Amino acid sequence: MRGYGGDLVRVRRYFRPAVCCACLLALATSGGVACGQGIYPPASGPVSRGMAGATTAAPNDAMGALYWNPATIGTLDRSELSVGLGLLFSDYSVASGLGASSGATSDQAGVFPIPNVGWVHRTPNPHVTIGLGMNSVAGFKTNLPTDPTNPVLTPPGQVSSEASFLQLTPVVSLAMTSKLSVALGPAITLGQATIDPFLFDSANADSSYPSGRASRYHWGGGFQLGVHYAPSCCWQMGASIKSPAWMEEFEFFGQDENGASRILHADLDLPMIVSLGVAYKQQDWLLAVDARYLDYKNTSGFGDPAVFDGTGALGGLDWSSVFSVAIGAQKQLTDRWTARAGYLFNQSPIRNSETFLNLGTPLFYQHMISGGASYALCDSMDLSLAYSFFVDSDRTGPIISPTVGPVPGSSVTTDLAAHLLSFGMTVRH
Repeated sequence: MRGYGGDLVRVRRYFRPAVCCACLLALATSGGVACGQGIYPPASGPVSRGMAGATTAAPNDAMGALYWNPATIGTLDRSELSVGLGLLFSDYSVASGLGASSGATSDQAGVFPIPNVGWVHRTPNPHVTIGLGMNSVAGFKTNLPTDPTNPVLTPPGQVSSEASFLQLTPVVSLAMTSKLSVALGPAITLGQATIDPFLFDSANADSSYPSGRASRYHWGGGFQLGVHYAPSCCWQMGASIKSPAWMEEFEFFGQDENGASRILHADLDLPMIVSLGVAYKQQDWLLAVDARYLDYKNTSGFGDPAVFDGTGALGGLDWSSVFSVAIGAQKQLTDRWTARAGYLFNQSPIRNSETFLNLGTPLFYQHMISGGASYALCDSMDLSLAYSFFVDSDRTGPIISPTVGPVPGSSVTTDLAAHLLSFGMTVRH
């Protein structure tokens, strides 16, 4: 550690805000260590999650149809309301080493909820179907306590931050022909966050960073467009685009080194997503494959260069755009029981070299395995359950000093595995 003492002090000083601001970009639901395709959950509700989110061409309920391809709501047999709740249990840890000092610390975020609602109405006009989705589309809750044995969490190294993003998506689906449907609608987004300390704005005069608490929920807007085509009774194809959620500039309350009030600012949008899907259905079987592209590279906050300016503000996280592939299967076992299984492969938007700046965003998982089932209480009501396992994955990179860059002889490793239990109900009429 000789020769790096000053840098170590600066690294520790900058580390807390780096983690917390990175946490803001871990938007996966309404709290907890986030697990999703970058910041997005891969599915909505237990039916869709049972098939690992492969629903762009294969809608099974209102939540799944509205989430990835609104054009598919017109293929549902009846009007319906589906509600779901997911509970995420995460196992996240951070280990670091610098010279002879090393240690590991487990996150204490606990369990957090992921609510989803989907409503679809078949109008008297057989060519027109309307719907409304209400989803927690992004969020995080990360809580890393101080740990004197862990170089990046030595006192006062505690990291505690939280954010939630809610999206309302009213849509209209039009059946252009008996085989082709299109849909369009706005995506209205509300977001809030608490980041302690705050890195996206300038440092205080003493080089410390203030805590940041959002003054209110901030608004954002965008749109989604979907297309669904069924060339035969067995085959279905779908495509959709979710535009970026262009958020207004976030404002946070903070304090300077003397306790005086500061207003902090950050530009944070949600990325554009393009989805393609194909499905095959015959007798009691449904098979589906989805491919998705998430454009983080061209999204404010995510794709901006991860460099500090002259005031000490971090420009962005320099995330990469990613692809994901989901494969799902469904089998009608009896008149009342339906079983599902799915697998998701996901690229990581975070490179190993950027591990340090993203310690609060353990969004680097590559494999998710899901299974689920539904039970029909009657012809108009189903109960559904799903379980998803995010296979253990890790990232390793150097500690980064804002003044000298990567610190020689240093390392940071993040490790994440997670379990997501989902349950819900669908009512049709």
